[in-house]
Amino acid sequence: MKKSIVALAVSSAALASVSAYAAEDTSVDFYGNIQYAYSSDTSAGTNFQDNGSTLGVKGESKVTDDITAFFKYELEFKADQQDGRGGDSSYNESKLDQAYVGVKGGFGKVTVGTHDTIYNNAIQDAVDQFEYLGMSSAKGSSQGDTITYFSPSMSGFEVQVALQTKGTDTTSGDDSTDNPNQEAGYISGNAGMAVLKYSNDLMSVAVGYDSRENTDKDDPKSTSGIAVTVTPMDNLSVTAKYETQEDTKDFLGLAARYGYGMGDVYGSYTNVNVDSSQTDNDSYNEYAVGVTYSVNSSMYTYFEIGNFGSAKEDVGSHTTSVVGVTYVF
Repeated sequence: MKKSIVALAVSSAALASVSAYAAEDTSVDFYGNIQYAYSSDTSAGTNFQDNGSTLGVKGESKVTDDITAFFKYELEFKADQQDGRGGDSSYNESKLDQAYVGVKGGFGKVTVGTHDTIYNNAIQDAVDQFEYLGMSSAKGSSQGDTITYFSPSMSGFEVQVALQTKGTDTTSGDDSTDNPNQEAGYISGNAGMAVLKYSNDLMSVAVGYDSRENTDKDDPKSTSGIAVTVTPMDNLSVTAKYETQEDTKDFLGLAARYGYGMGDVYGSYTNVNVDSSQTDNDSYNEYAVGVTYSVNSSMYTYFEIGNFGSAKEDVGSHTTSVVGVTYVF
């Protein structure tokens, strides 16, 4: 029996054991997905690849009748080939996708660890909505080392605040990357994020800010934005967003998504307006459309096509199309 199968069997047995012997107020679940995509790009050719397959475990347990503790740990892995098995290649090495612990209750929710930033979720996700393709957005803080608070809904209003801390580097006397615990390309210190949301049955509005104070060593630029989503019917949503990255770029985005019963049809448009102070100040447009089809409750396929990039970039303006399949378990 292959080592990977043995390891999976041992892990599954361990998880089953945890679930079987956990207290009545505790739950642990194992989950994941396998994703494949075949893409064609006018500047990069064709490629068959993994599109972000993951394995994870999550759980929660009662602290009191009103407070629950929870956790999530998720790894991303390459599922399209065996490169790296028994060799020096790191192609097949797993990498962390999400990992956090927290508590929740009537006061809201607090998390500590790594997950998508509150700014990304509130402002960017509805326009950058694709399975494989990606629309340009303003830069934000990296994931990780973050304490986040989510308030409960109060008459439709929600407040979210986050602090990302990369500690204090005392090895060099300044904010450098001499400390091996600091990420390359980032400086030590703290970065704050805040989001204010309002939603009702017809629409939702989110305003967000990301200070980015521990990114871009030479000159960190803050990012702020607003996103408005209207849902005129249960299966249709329309979103508009505006983002500005201080003295760098502005982003205007539009998106729509319609559920047709067996999947979704969706499309997005983004205008990137580069500040005149930038060396490459060529503004450009991006647009893409896609459709998903549900094979059953666990598996779906999709097709996406879009045009991206500035004519002055190294890659240049290019068209990408992709067909893919995802199985969720």
